[in-house]
Amino acid sequence: MTKSAMIKEMIMQLLSDGSPHSVSEMKDYLSEKDMEDYSEGQFAGSVDNLLKNKKIEKVDRGTYRIVSEEMISAKERNGVFMKKCFVVSPIGDAGTDIRKNADQLYQHIIKPVCEKCGFVAQRVDDFNTSNSITQEILDALNDYDLVIADLTGHNPNVFFEIGYRTKSQKPIIHLKRKDETIPFDVSSIRTFEYDLTDLDMVTATKDRLEQVIKNFKYDEVKESKRGNNNFENNMIVASLNDIQYKIDVLTEEIKKKENDTIKTVIETFNAQKPAPESPETEMMKILMPELIKNPNAADALLRLSEKLK
Repeated sequence: MTKSAMIKEMIMQLLSDGSPHSVSEMKDYLSEKDMEDYSEGQFAGSVDNLLKNKKIEKVDRGTYRIVSEEMISAKERNGVFMKKCFVVSPIGDAGTDIRKNADQLYQHIIKPVCEKCGFVAQRVDDFNTSNSITQEILDALNDYDLVIADLTGHNPNVFFEIGYRTKSQKPIIHLKRKDETIPFDVSSIRTFEYDLTDLDMVTATKDRLEQVIKNFKYDEVKESKRGNNNFENNMIVASLNDIQYKIDVLTEEIKKKENDTIKTVIETFNAQKPAPESPETEMMKILMPELIKNPNAADALLRLSEKLK
């Protein structure tokens, strides 16, 4: 048995309990089994082979679990393996603002929407392979059903990957952080905005993404002419969805302005209402007609008021 085969067998032994295990736990288990004279390449290659053969699956960064036949059947029924989405974004070093923005966008907007639409979302740091990472990226850009690209920060690698994806004429969605500008070269392509500090906008962005993803056509492109039509159709769909979104926004703004106008009219009306009269004035209005009719009563009232002074 080769060294790689032994590593794979021991990894499967550890994961056979059905629980997720991290890479460090796998290596600790190998050490317990006196398997220490292996290279990082052998370990990574073994994990990659198990992933490709769907023996294990990645549940989080650096964490894996075994895939049983029942799990495979259930996932195939639910269409989990049907489509893939590659996420292109500036990632940055751990702890940086770039990394924080990328992780929040990925975890709180892109991944949930992709999962809801039946896609497996992957970012470059999700790849666990012994192959060239550059080749893995190019393969994903060329082969995956959908690409979502974040243009925030004008990262050169992102723009290269967008260009590479465009030649495949398969669906691609552009995102950018709110209030950021984008270069003229790509400004004609519909770009959706997001704001991670605004929960309402996060919800709106997720809704728009879901709508666009569901409306794209994911037919396999076999001919150049067909590919052009498919690409153009997808761009039209994205534009129509954006128009619908803007109509919805305008409708909400009109409703808000109507409510504000009604409120202003009510406030103006209340401000112009005459001030309430004093109790004395109200009493005089009641007594005066009677006193005019009965002068003696008026004299009696005057004498009474003199005594009360």
